[in-house]
Amino acid sequence: MEGFVPFHINAERGDFEGNNGYGRYVLLPGSDGRAEKIASMWKDVTVKKHPRNHNLYLGRMGTGAGDVDMAVLSTGMGAPSADIIINELINLGARNLIRIGTSGSMQPERVPAGSVVVPTGSVKDESASGRYLPAEMPAVPSLEFLVAAHDAWADIVKAAGGQDNVLPYEVFFGVVHSKDSLYAREMLVGPKRRENEEYMQILKDSGVLASEMETSILFTLGQIYSHQFIKEGGRPVLTGAVLAVIGGSTPFSDEATEKAAIDAAISFCLKTVEALHRTRMQ
Repeated sequence: MEGFVPFHINAERGDFEGNNGYGRYVLLPGSDGRAEKIASMWKDVTVKKHPRNHNLYLGRMGTGAGDVDMAVLSTGMGAPSADIIINELINLGARNLIRIGTSGSMQPERVPAGSVVVPTGSVKDESASGRYLPAEMPAVPSLEFLVAAHDAWADIVKAAGGQDNVLPYEVFFGVVHSKDSLYAREMLVGPKRRENEEYMQILKDSGVLASEMETSILFTLGQIYSHQFIKEGGRPVLTGAVLAVIGGSTPFSDEATEKAAIDAAISFCLKTVEALHRTRMQ
């Protein structure tokens, strides 16, 4: 949208250019602290602060395929906050949006705390996406992102000598759950606790891997804007997500496990971006 002025981030259209016309890769954690941590791994970082702490960090990531133009900023917690930030980013020209967040395992015996989940789709158990599309419309990431994530994981497994050898962490691909109330759905607070418990059990019995709060609105907005841009002769919006599993049989694990999961998710997300960039530059 030409002339668009954002209200909740300090950014301008030129901030999202780069990577030989593909645009910057924009990572979207939930917290500014995580955004700052990720940016500290890059070169030539500049920070564009905002009073709401949706600070924008711009930099370059060194890879074997050359430097990659990167950005990171917090969406805040939940779909309503992410809805605002993602809309403003897209209207400023951002075309590569990747959530890097935390989640709780819904299959702790198979997907333990400390591991990483790459969503292939999201259960839309929040109201923000319903303001755009009906519930029957699935929320899915870009196939291009999923292929890059699969390639990145294959490279990690190969480097470790195969599945039977010690891997730095585990990565699982599958459907996740996006909710709009942590305390109602997972902590079972309130008079609807029995209904919430039954609902979550249905998702667990259906094989949903993990629960978080933002991927469904990211994927929904990516689908809507991509359709619009393609009709206008433009490029679609790439979306994807990498989630640290910080809870398993209990909602939150110990500090060491949580840190290991977040570090693993950051590492895998950056490897996925490198794989994606390498493919695009071929």
